[in-house]
Amino acid sequence: MSGSLAADPAQRNEDYDRLTVEIIERVCGRTAVSVDLGAGVGEITQHLVRVAPEGNHFAVEPLPALADELADRLPSVTVVRAAAADAAGRHSFVHVVSNPGYSGLRRRPYDRPAETLHEITVDTVRLDDVIPADVRVDLIKIDIEGGEVLALRGARDTLRRGRPVIVFEHGGDVVMREYGTTTDDLWSLLVEELGYQVFTLPAWLAGGRALSRAALTTALEQDWYFVADRAAGPATADQKGVD
Repeated sequence: MSGSLAADPAQRNEDYDRLTVEIIERVCGRTAVSVDLGAGVGEITQHLVRVAPEGNHFAVEPLPALADELADRLPSVTVVRAAAADAAGRHSFVHVVSNPGYSGLRRRPYDRPAETLHEITVDTVRLDDVIPADVRVDLIKIDIEGGEVLALRGARDTLRRGRPVIVFEHGGDVVMREYGTTTDDLWSLLVEELGYQVFTLPAWLAGGRALSRAALTTALEQDWYFVADRAAGPATADQKGVD
């Protein structure tokens, strides 16, 4: 059952994972198609496979060791060894060795003052080039340390075609500024261009109200995970990949 979020950041991350799994269980039927951007070793991907064992799952992870471990653990998943962005190519990538979950295409502010950083080069991909044109995606999870606007810009066709529910991390402008994007860019793309509504995770699960732009700014004072949905609340059977 969904509940209130803890104040402690470490416990809050565990709560976000728990609520994300609840959302997966609401949205995805057995044949659902999912995408995990910033998949790591597959902590969330494994639940997508569990809930949709007959579905098609894509995991995008640029760190080679993590992508290899994910592929070994979940052989049915299509692992894309790249970073999601708005253009295909090659790009420098900041591997936060001391905290791999903070790794990304740009250096971002970190909670700890002495993280160990190692710059590598990775492939970048547009999600629209990864997902076949005849495939409708049911759910996308995004955790890419400030690069979410770039990834979403590279997924416009996928989003228009499948209208997937999106669970995404968003730390606000302070995290995104190295990418040259802002929360206003995120809102403009998701809400104004693509017709999504944005919710906190507990509100979506409770069938609560979507956030206004002003309310999103207020929510960012304590929240860093959100849901974007094309409907005002939990998905209908048609959105669950039910044949």
